[in-house]
Formats: sequence, C-alpha cells, structure tokens
Amino acid sequence: MSPPERTAGRGHHADAPSWTEARAAMRTWTPLPAIAVALHTSVGAVLAQDAIALRPVPHFDSSAMDGWAVAGPPPWRLSLDGELLPGRARGVVTGGVLPAGSEAVVRAEHGELRGDVLDAAAPEHGAHVRPAGEEASAGTVLVPAGTRLSPAHVAVLAIAGTDLVCVRRRPTVGFVLTGDEVVTAGIPDAGRVRDAFDPLLPMAVARLGAEALPPIRVGDDPAAIRAAVSDLRSADVVVTVGGTGRSAVDRLREAIDDTTTVFDGVAMRPGHPALCASRADGRPLLALPGNPLAAVTVLLSFLPPILDALTGAARAPATFRTAAVDLAGWTRGTSLVPCAATAAGVAPAVATRPNMLRGLAASEVLAVVPATGIAAGGRVEVLPLPW
Repeated sequence: MSPPERTAGRGHHADAPSWTEARAAMRTWTPLPAIAVALHTSVGAVLAQDAIALRPVPHFDSSAMDGWAVAGPPPWRLSLDGELLPGRARGVVTGGVLPAGSEAVVRAEHGELRGDVLDAAAPEHGAHVRPAGEEASAGTVLVPAGTRLSPAHVAVLAIAGTDLVCVRRRPTVGFVLTGDEVVTAGIPDAGRVRDAFDPLLPMAVARLGAEALPPIRVGDDPAAIRAAVSDLRSADVVVTVGGTGRSAVDRLREAIDDTTTVFDGVAMRPGHPALCASRADGRPLLALPGNPLAAVTVLLSFLPPILDALTGAARAPATFRTAAVDLAGWTRGTSLVPCAATAAGVAPAVATRPNMLRGLAASEVLAVVPATGIAAGGRVEVLPLPW
C-alpha cells in the first residue's frame, strides 16, 4: 500500500494540520487486494467491484395474489396443464409460477367457480402479475463497488442467485499499548492506572469493520516499542497508545524514527498530540495519546478514513444533529465533544476531560465543533460512537 503525502510542518499547534486536513490525508492509502468470499460470510465487507444481477429479478412471472391465472375474456374454463389459451384459467398461489399465456390474475375473493367454470369481472391486463425482471433485469448493478455490505445487501444478492462476491480483504489492526504505569487488574496504587484500552479499542475496531489482533503491552522503552511494532507483521494498520507527548517519558518518536511522518500533532482537542506515520513498507501507523478520552477521539477521527481507504469504501456523507445548547468553540482548532441525545438535540455530557471516560460512556456521538462554535439550534457534525 502507498502512504499519503506528508502534511506540511508538524509538531506544534501553530503549524499543525486542521482536523479536516488530517482526516483527508488518511483517505489516500492504497486499497488492499480483492478476494472472493462466500456471500453468507460477506456482511461488513466492502465490495471491490459492482455486484450485478446474474439473471432477471424475479426470474419468472409469478402471481401477486392467491386466485386464478386467466387468458382472454370471461368466463374461463379451468385448465390443469400446458399453456393457457384464451378462455382458460388455472389456480395459482401468491408467488407461484404463472403458466405461459397468462394475461392477468383474478383474486380468489373476486371470482366464483361453478364446477370447472370461473366467472368474474375481466381484470386489467397484467393485474396482480409480477413479471420477470420487474425488480432488475440481468446485468443490472444491484450493489455498487465501494459499498459496505449489510444483511439487506446480502439478501438482495442472494435473491439474484449470487454465491460469491469480490470484496476487499478485511483490514487487520494491531495494538501496541505502552506505559510503565499501567496495571491490568485490581485497584492501582497512586501513580499507577488501570488499563482502559484493552477492553475498549479492539471492540471499537471490530465495530468499524476491521479485525483486531491481540494487543501487545510494553513499557516506556523505545527498544521494546520498536520490537512490538516490528512483531505486528500481519497488521495492515498499527495503532500505538501513549508516548505521543513531549515529556521525558514520552518515547514513542524514538521508537518509530524509521517511519515517514504524515502528521505529528493535529489542531484538535482532546487529542492534539496525535501522530500518523508510514512504515517502511507503506503500512500506516496511528499513534494515540495516552489519555483515554483523547485516545478515543483520535481513533474515531482517523482510523475510519484509513479503513475506508484500505477497503475502497465509498465515502459516507457527514452526519449532522441539532445542538441542544450552545457548543463553545476552541480558537485553535476543532473540539470533539462527547454528547448525549436529548429531546432538543445533542448536549455535552459531564466528565469529559481528556483523562476521563465517564462522559463518553454516557454519550451517543462526538460532536465536531469548529473554532467558531455552534449556537443552540444549529446543525453540528457528529461522529457516531461505534458501540
């Protein structure tokens, strides 16, 4: 895969790319190879080529009602087999194949059978007939390339007779969780913190359409971080957590000095120390800050467009909600604000500092608030939370 072009000047708020610019840079990675998969396993995968109707849909003329297929004017004499000739009728059920020569269907409640003679008002030609190809003719594009397949898409393709679909391979995401202070069980001592990422990030990645590999945990040691990143040979995307700040214990940049920086810092909060780089083989590395909320805002801002690029997914239109209250802007860039839904629209949750997660847990979306802010009643772009 080819890396995106590097954004200009990075590392400080003054010259950091905007949130929008950084997201755009993530959409230029080269798609992964296409593979053929069984239709029943394809939900969530992205089509690499148009899926077409292999035959007309439906592929035969059928009845839309229980009743009688008829030909010619009434009355009609029942016919048990063969083509329907004028003046003939045959019993049919909803969805059943219409015999050749059928001109219309008389609904069961509209006809009267006397012996083998059916009497009813003459129906309009084609009444209650589902003609072959009514939904789609052979060769029609049923689902275009770039579509992430839903159960409904798969059902449509199944009806059309599809058994295999050509999709982009589902990306794999490997995590390197850094930090000497992190513990995985119990109540941590002062200066230590519980791991919030192992239960959160892999699940989020799965909901975003990728496969999460088991996280690798290392301390704040550049050599250990470098080795962990190198060990993720099968990962299409490497996501690191922690070490993106500028303090003496933030050692990530030393560990990835063999990569090409795409951006180092983004004009956003929380999450401004976010970093993205291209590894030697062109695979992306996304580095999240260590503060939990900041890590999530960076992940949800930049991993989805990376995955869309790798799978060739069509870019989805932005989602907007009404702001229930004034949403204050941040003069230096974009704010990502966890918000809950109310009757009046979305409103900020409580406990949403970069090191907190309680507000996120009570939210449905991240509101993307520009530097100018959003007045109550205005429309604000949102990123839906994948859980």
